[in-house]
Order: sequence, then structure tokens, then C-alpha cells
Amino acid sequence: GYTLASQLGHSIVDPVSSLFTFKIEDLHLRELSGVTFPKVKARLKLDSVQKNIPQFTQVGPMLVTHWGLSGPVILRLSAWGARHLFSSGYKGRLIVDFIPDVHVGSLKSILSHHKQQFAKQKVLNSYPPEFGISKRFWSYVLERQGLSGDILWASISNNSLMSIGSLLKDCIFEITGKGPFKDEFVTAGGVPLSEISLNTMESKICSRLFFAGEILNVDGVTGGFNFQNAWSGGFIAGTTIGGLALGSYI
Repeated sequence: GYTLASQLGHSIVDPVSSLFTFKIEDLHLRELSGVTFPKVKARLKLDSVQKNIPQFTQVGPMLVTHWGLSGPVILRLSAWGARHLFSSGYKGRLIVDFIPDVHVGSLKSILSHHKQQFAKQKVLNSYPPEFGISKRFWSYVLERQGLSGDILWASISNNSLMSIGSLLKDCIFEITGKGPFKDEFVTAGGVPLSEISLNTMESKICSRLFFAGEILNVDGVTGGFNFQNAWSGGFIAGTTIGGLALGSYI
């Protein structure tokens, strides 16, 4: 489709993958495959991007997969960062706040209170309910901090408490690539919308040439948006073509 459009005079915005998952090289994280987080705050950091891009911070659900991270918050980041990620070789950092509703100023008091209340319990078996995390993930946090789950809360130093809190608020993951090939939902790039009459989907460059769907430079932050774009564009183009065909017989 891109070749034909180009041959007929259209420019093509270089197509790149969009709406994909992030590959994370972390063997211990893979053990959490299937664990979901109802709400996290995730920031995408790329060495090639020095300016602040508001869309590179997203809030929403996240899912751990057997190759990395997925879920709505990750897919939105991949959509907004599609071209930057492509030019960066799909390498970067993801900084995740696993407890966005817990203010950083409250962390110390929450952890200290839990330490006092459950001093004789093993760290692995008890953690603040305010965090809203699973036991599997709590075990991962302890492991990343080099803490044994068998020690008692009473034995944890205040420095260790703060390091746990810091990890929950600013957990850094190294992005080493995107998810498995062909798992991408949509493509960013294609024929620019400026070269299309959107009320008919007809080319402004080549008369009686119509476009709809993925060949156009349209990609939304969810798969449903892209389906709707294809359906609506196809309907408009088909209706226009039908009207032209009907008119030729009258």
C-alpha cells in the first residue's frame, strides 16, 4: 500500500511500531508474570530526549509478562514515544511509582508504624496494607533491596525502611527492547492526513484514489481507537465511492 501511494504522488511518513510492550531484562521480575497493578505512575526516560514531554508520564494499570511489562500505562507510553523509542533502538529506562496515591512524606511514618505494630513478624509475611501490593511483588522488593524475608520487622534499620520506600516510589527498569515481533497493535506513519480530504477520504493528489485504515498516518493510544478509525474511514470512503458509482449510472 505504501509503495502504491508513493507511486501515485503521495509522501509517506516513515512507519514505525506503536502500542507495544516493553522488554525488561530482569529474571526476578519474570517470576512475577501475571501480577497486575491497578494503578501505577510510569515515566519513560530516553537518552535521546532531553526536553520534558508530559505524555512520557502516564498513570494507569500495569501488567508483568514473561518478557517484561505491559498493560494500558505501558501501551500509552509506547504510543506517545513510538518514534523516539524507534530512534533509540528501543532502549531506555522506565521509572515506576507503584504507590502513586501514597505521598512520599507519609512513607516513613507508614513503614515505621508497621515495624512497631508487627515487630515480631517476618518481613515477608507482613507489609503495610496501604501499599495495595501483592505478596509476590513485596518479595521482589525485598530481594531487590538485598533483604531476607525471614528477618523480623524489629531487625530492619531505618535506612532499610527508607530504601524500601524509595524503591516503591521510584523503581527503575532498563528497557532492552519491545515485545515479541508482530505483537504490536498498530503502526504509526503512512500517508499524511493533510493529503486526504477527510470528509470523503479521497486523495487531494490523485483523483478517485481513496484511503482508509492503517495506510494513513493515524495511531491512537488504544487499539479500539484504531479499529474505529479504520471502520469509520472505510465507511466514509465506501459511501463516497458508492455515491460516485451511482451517479455515473444516472
